[in-house]
Amino acid sequence: MSSFRANLHRHANRVAATAVAGGALSLGYATAAMASPAPLPADTPQQASEAVRTETTVAPITASAKADWGVDELPQVEVTPLWEQPAQIKKARALASDPEVVATAAVHLRTAADGGAESLAVLADGTKLGTDADEVTRGDFTRVYTKDGLTGFVASHLLDNLADLRAAEEAAAAKAAEEAAATAAASTASTASTTSTATTSVASSTSASYSSIVAAAQSQIGSAYVYASATPGAFDCSGLVSWSYAQVGISVPHSSSAVRAVGTVISASEARPGDVIWSPGHVSIYAGGNQQIEAVGPGSGVQQTSIWQSSPVFLRF
Repeated sequence: MSSFRANLHRHANRVAATAVAGGALSLGYATAAMASPAPLPADTPQQASEAVRTETTVAPITASAKADWGVDELPQVEVTPLWEQPAQIKKARALASDPEVVATAAVHLRTAADGGAESLAVLADGTKLGTDADEVTRGDFTRVYTKDGLTGFVASHLLDNLADLRAAEEAAAAKAAEEAAATAAASTASTASTTSTATTSVASSTSASYSSIVAAAQSQIGSAYVYASATPGAFDCSGLVSWSYAQVGISVPHSSSAVRAVGTVISASEARPGDVIWSPGHVSIYAGGNQQIEAVGPGSGVQQTSIWQSSPVFLRF
C-alpha cells in the first residue's frame, strides 16, 4: 500500500512539473514576442507616413534670389539756375535799378560764394549793383544783382557802399567850399593883388600844361580797354589819366581810389580842361564843354563822351 502511494505521489509530481514547464515555455514565448515585435508590413499607414516626412523638403532663400519690394526709383529732378528763371531775372533788374554797392575793380560774378565757382560774367570797375534789403554775405562773398538780370556772388572786399561814398564826396566838397570861402575872406586887397599877378602867371603856365594833358588823352582815342594797363594803345580808366599827366611831368596814381585820395577837390564851376573827373570806381579827364575823355570799358576802349556821371567830383593836381 505504501508503495502504491509513493508511486502515485511521484506521478503527480511529474504531471505538475510538466504543467509548470509548459507554462514557463508559454510565458517565455509571450515575453519574447512583446520584447521583439515582428516587423510591420511595408505598406502599413505608419511606414507610409514616415516615407512622406522623409521625402518632403523646403527650398531655402539664397542671396541670389531677387527681392522686389515694389519701391519705385526717385526721378532725377533738373533744377533751373536762378539766373535763368524769369522771376529771378526780373528781381535782379529791379534791385539793380536802385544800386547799393559798386565794384572797386574788375571782378568775377560767380554762381556761388566760392572763389572756385563758375563765373557768370566779369564786372567792370565801377559797376553799380543791387543787393537784398539786408546784404546777404556768405563768408567773404556778397550776393548782388546786375542790370542785365544776373544774380551771383562777388568778393566783398571789392565792393564799396554807394551811400558811404556819396556822403564822403559831399563832405569833401563842403569842406573845400568852406576853405575857399575862408581864404577869400581873409585876403587883403594887397595880398589879393599880388596873388592875382602870381596866379595869372601860374595859370598861364598851368593852362598850357593842362591843354597838353587833354591833347595827350585825345591822342589815345580808339585805344583798347585793357585792365591795369597804362601803355599807349591799351588803357584802363586810371591808366589813361596817369599816362596823360605823365606827359607833362605830373605824377598821378594808377588807381581810381588813390586818385581820389591825393587830388584836390574843386567845384564844377572851377573845373577847367585837364582836371580829373572822379566817380566811384572810375576816373576820366575833363575836356571842357561837358565833355570827358575816358577808357570806357571792355569792348568800348578810349572815347570822348558827354559827362554821364550823376554827381561827379572834380579833382586838380
